[in-house]
Amino acid sequence: MRIVVKVGTSTLTQGGKKLVQKYMLELTRQLVFLQSLGHEVILVSSGAMAAGRELLGLTPVDQSLPLKQMFAATGQVELMQIWSKLFLLHEVHVGQILLTKADLSDEKGRLNAKETLNCLLQHKIVPIINENDSVSTEEIRVGDNDNLAALVVDLIGSDLLILLTDQQGLYTADPRLDSNATLIPLVTCIDDSIFSLAKGPSTNCGTGGMITKIEAAKIATDSGTLTVIASSAIPNVLIDICDGKKIGTSFLPKFKKA
Repeated sequence: MRIVVKVGTSTLTQGGKKLVQKYMLELTRQLVFLQSLGHEVILVSSGAMAAGRELLGLTPVDQSLPLKQMFAATGQVELMQIWSKLFLLHEVHVGQILLTKADLSDEKGRLNAKETLNCLLQHKIVPIINENDSVSTEEIRVGDNDNLAALVVDLIGSDLLILLTDQQGLYTADPRLDSNATLIPLVTCIDDSIFSLAKGPSTNCGTGGMITKIEAAKIATDSGTLTVIASSAIPNVLIDICDGKKIGTSFLPKFKKA
């Protein structure tokens, strides 16, 4: 089974301002275990700008694009060093893939990205994907890694997309504001009523929120890929989802792949 896992900044920082390597190590363990079972795993990881701010020790008021790109440029190096170190503890190598919307829109760019990803997977190297924020502009940005993960799913024909977040899944209302909100375990069709349940970002740490996860689920399910939104705080969450356990909210694919 080919699995794409997306983890956001708020998850990697556990709601704080710095990357929590203890959590990243646990995530690494699960991904390596799934790989040992014969699955192909791809990680879509945010966190470059958070890593850059931490590395440089800066908390600027200025939120200009060049400054954000500076944080992304320095932080991406730090982020990949951390991931590489953690995976090497399990004797697994990683490969960095930085993408923009332009890379995935152009036929030649799509083919090149697809061939690179397939080659990494063939050699049991874990691809770690992030948006190329250090050079991207508004015209070529995907804008969030939820949708980037879904575009990667469509590109390589993934069987499963797992979007980790700080919520248990999709609720009937915002559980932080409504005590009567209940978890929706299964969504068979993503329509306007589903989108209306997802409003606003989950935290101020990342660029997405539940709405971008629903958008990503729509892209993935339209391409025939089962999608699960689940809490990153659940022990063994990735392993249990791949084992078929009912965790979070599952979005059924529109069709079954041959």
